[in-house]
Amino acid sequence: MEFKTKNDEFEASINMIPLVDIMLVLLIIFMISAPVLKYSFEVNTPEASSSNPTEQTEDTPIITVTKDEKIRLNGIVINSFDELQNYLEKLKPKEILVEADKSVRYGFVVSVMDVIKQQGIEKVGLVTQKK
Repeated sequence: MEFKTKNDEFEASINMIPLVDIMLVLLIIFMISAPVLKYSFEVNTPEASSSNPTEQTEDTPIITVTKDEKIRLNGIVINSFDELQNYLEKLKPKEILVEADKSVRYGFVVSVMDVIKQQGIEKVGLVTQKK
């Protein structure tokens, strides 16, 4: 009768602990960088020499119009003026800021502001750079 010893068997296994450690580190990195990526689009605002700085509160929504005429509301991509109107109906802000790239057509910015006015928002601020 022959008995098997521990040395006769070769058992290959993968150590999962380092893999789990790396995955958790990557998860933390993505969780930290996600908010930064959400708001990291470039808008070259026009310059103004006689602008009055306004106090922006955290609940003041910002509508951003990029140079390729894409609309974002607080970083959320808006695909149409109707969708913008629906978001503004839900938010019901008393004031709003419009940050438009200086190369955007004037008529497009006016259309965005028209949607804002239709919602009864009277206090609209335009974001500019100081000269």
